[in-house]
Amino acid sequence: MTTRIDYVRIKREVRQYFRYVMLSHKWEDNEPLFHQVIHIAVYDLEESPTHDKLQTFCKIVRDAGFDWAWSDTCCIDRSDDPTLQEALVAMFKWYQGSVMMIVFLHGVRPSSSRGALARSLWNTRAWMLQEYIAAKVIHFYTEDWTPYRDLELLNHKESPEVISEMEEATGVSAEQLMALRPGLSSIREKLRLASTRRTTWVEDAAYTLLGILLAIDIPAIYGEGEASLGRLLANVLTRSGDASILAWTGESSPFNSCLPAHIAVFNGPATSHLPPPIPDSEMEHIITGLRVPSFDLHAALRLYDRLNELHTPRFSESRMTLPCIAFPLPPFSKYRTSSGRVYRTDTTAFGMA
Repeated sequence: MTTRIDYVRIKREVRQYFRYVMLSHKWEDNEPLFHQVIHIAVYDLEESPTHDKLQTFCKIVRDAGFDWAWSDTCCIDRSDDPTLQEALVAMFKWYQGSVMMIVFLHGVRPSSSRGALARSLWNTRAWMLQEYIAAKVIHFYTEDWTPYRDLELLNHKESPEVISEMEEATGVSAEQLMALRPGLSSIREKLRLASTRRTTWVEDAAYTLLGILLAIDIPAIYGEGEASLGRLLANVLTRSGDASILAWTGESSPFNSCLPAHIAVFNGPATSHLPPPIPDSEMEHIITGLRVPSFDLHAALRLYDRLNELHTPRFSESRMTLPCIAFPLPPFSKYRTSSGRVYRTDTTAFGMA
């Protein structure tokens, strides 16, 4: 009590002691759960393939010199809603803070040729995406717990072979994949990457995006089914104003018909609802006809101000509100062109004809 407290050393020692390793794997039947391991050592669990997986994982962590191992099946109490909610949102940060992530490639044999990682069941999981991006150091193990392709690197994530297979599995470059971070940026690309992933529960198609890709917090309600994705996207649209979320074709969400029921609709470029392009010669003719002798700067600025003051798209009580400017128009005239029909009208709503 008479010595100055060395907070720097305390933080360093605590951080060193509590370094932890996380397991990433494809769930199987009869995985050990929280209530099964809370009062028993994992090495005392009855013999089974899933218990053997957990025990071997813990042994590898121990032999590597670490004292703490984390596995989602038995370290999250799914029966406690607040705990589950916290885990879903914080998962990215947990993997990001780990000293290492061990990936168990169920079904990948030691003798597998190149490409087994890209085709593995693990690489089809929705949760895998955030785990791979977040973890700084990764070790891949085959089904008999030998290093994948006999890799001897300290970090398999830096292996050119692994990088190549992950690019093949995701369809994007390693640089693009690792550039993705939590937040409301590159939303369409994040949705596209998640669109090919599989989940055990329908709701996880949305919940796997909570912590990592969209950095938002919405209540997890297992049992709501396809409405979960609509609820997530409504939240994202309200916060970001990114209307590209509304460009899709497929089955509507029970949450709101403007949103999709399945994330698979984002697998590909945004659906275009624009008319076919008009030939340059025809466009020039139309532009010439619209030109006026004088330009009304004040009218243009008034129009700009009105557009600038429009609110972003948003949802409230499951109802969507889109920004718009409404003004009366006189009757339309129509005529045919080589690209189809053109409708024309004149208005002075903004002080311009």
